[in-house]
Amino acid sequence: MRAIIALMPTRCLSVHAHYHCRHAGACCESWTVPAEPRVIQLVATRAIRREGVHGALFVESTNPHDTERWNMARDADGRCVFFDRDAGRLCAIHLDAGAGALPSACRHFPRKILRDRRGTFISLSHFCPTAAAMLLALDPLRIVDAHPPLRLSEPVEGMDAADAFPPLVRPGVLSDLDGYDAWERSCVATFARADLCVQDALDLVAAATEDVRGWQPGGVPLADRVHAAFRVALPGAGADPPAQPRAIGTLAALCAGRVPDDVMREHRLDDTARFEQTWRQRVGPAFVQFDVPMKNYLAARVFANWIAYQGRGLRSIVEWLRACAALVRHHAVRRAIESGTAPGPADFVEAARLADLLLLHVVDTQDLAAEFARLEGPDPR
Repeated sequence: MRAIIALMPTRCLSVHAHYHCRHAGACCESWTVPAEPRVIQLVATRAIRREGVHGALFVESTNPHDTERWNMARDADGRCVFFDRDAGRLCAIHLDAGAGALPSACRHFPRKILRDRRGTFISLSHFCPTAAAMLLALDPLRIVDAHPPLRLSEPVEGMDAADAFPPLVRPGVLSDLDGYDAWERSCVATFARADLCVQDALDLVAAATEDVRGWQPGGVPLADRVHAAFRVALPGAGADPPAQPRAIGTLAALCAGRVPDDVMREHRLDDTARFEQTWRQRVGPAFVQFDVPMKNYLAARVFANWIAYQGRGLRSIVEWLRACAALVRHHAVRRAIESGTAPGPADFVEAARLADLLLLHVVDTQDLAAEFARLEGPDPR
């Protein structure tokens, strides 16, 4: 099955289609990277070393759960010892042996990959500054074929759902892949609509999804139910005013005692009391200019999302989208409070980066899916 899927089309969003690494270095300066034996051997064989770096290039992992025994060492400034910030912001391994020689984590970042029986789907983590800046594009949003360098040569890593059951419509009711594909595409198409602001688009997705959740096997095909639901859904019907504090509260609870203090200082999820006033007075009116980038961001978080296979129904994915939107807004408000000014493009990019840092790299999405499953009853509120 996996061999067949590897030959099937690889899809991405048009906003990500032309991604290539611009050596921003955020990934090289932010976390410790596992080093596979092949990387260690290559470095030793080719005597790869960044100029000016002395001492060990790899350090033994102290985490018993790590899949690799060794990690890339970090210098006194906390950056990877192979990353040369002062000479083109290049990686010594990448420069000497090519992208294919990089550790798997480096080779795949910022790609977030899902594979199921439909094929391979690539989205991006916007913690990468290059990926985050791509959200500002105003071109029409579509699902398109992915090509190199965004599409990697085999083997690729990500969530492998090739042998899994299709996502759940609701607890106890499986979708079929045609139906789920129709739902995912309908969500992306909704976020691509020029006539809807981001909140109306999100509310419409929520309203249509509630309709789809009423589908029963044995009647009309699920894909037909999806298309009908999105055709008649009204934006206001899916409105959920408590979504912002609920999402931030969920994330804060998941992070408590489990996330490094420096990360939590970056996010400060306990300052929600000031959110509404600052949003209403200073941030919300200015944030209208980022309606398209926000819709691009939410499309990126629904496309190739892992919650579909980790969660208990489509409502969980909608809650995931609400959490994504809430965290971007949260960081936009935080930056406005700190700067005393309305947000600009750089603030939006940074808000998207910090949101994905927490959502995709810090919090376990399986834990998030378990929290969202609580909402899969008859009434999420």
